Amino acid sequence: MKILDISGPIYTGMWSYAEYYPQFELSDVEFEFSGETYSVDVFKGMHAQTGSYIETPSIFGGVKKVSHVIDIPLEKLFMIDVYIFQVDHEKLGIKDGLPFITKEDLVRAEKEEVPEGSAILVSSGYGKNYREKDYPQKGWFFRKEALYYLIDKKPLLIGSDAPSWENPTNPEGAFDRFYKSGTLLLAPLINLEKVKNFKAKLTVLPLKIEEVAVCPVRAIITE
Repeated sequence: MKILDISGPIYTGMWSYAEYYPQFELSDVEFEFSGETYSVDVFKGMHAQTGSYIETPSIFGGVKKVSHVIDIPLEKLFMIDVYIFQVDHEKLGIKDGLPFITKEDLVRAEKEEVPEGSAILVSSGYGKNYREKDYPQKGWFFRKEALYYLIDKKPLLIGSDAPSWENPTNPEGAFDRFYKSGTLLLAPLINLEKVKNFKAKLTVLPLKIEEVAVCPVRAIITE
């Protein structure tokens, strides 16, 4: 059995999606207790999309039903069937200066039928750039028909090694349908290119924070 950590690390000076997010900074507080000195780490600037995270449809304004991460049953996130679509980042098309994934890319990477309710992860090897400051800005995006192709499989969850799935210059406009489908989102991930099999097991463990639609996670692949 092979255990593979696919969640990205959190560290001081890491990348950020945008300037309106606080910057993560690791610090500490020292105190004395019962005659001894202790030091406890403090996570400054940590927000819901720090590192790898899981996202429910409630983040999207067009979804009326409120769904929180803490309400996802753990059995739906522990050792579930996951199918990993491997595409070659170097062979992706380019639009508006960014790589993109097409439906044809996904069809070629699909080794067997994906059952309804499974998890789907899309890997391009882009996770190798996780520590680059411009990692979120240079990732690939889904063409509309590609994301629709995955949504139509009615998965529990879709994830990838891309930090942002949309073209910021000329948006594909696929997210309205994505969130209204109720599909969970898991991103950005690393090490997916190291998975050898098309089918494996996925475990996603979010922090136990109440009333949030997005939450940092530790994610693991078991082969």
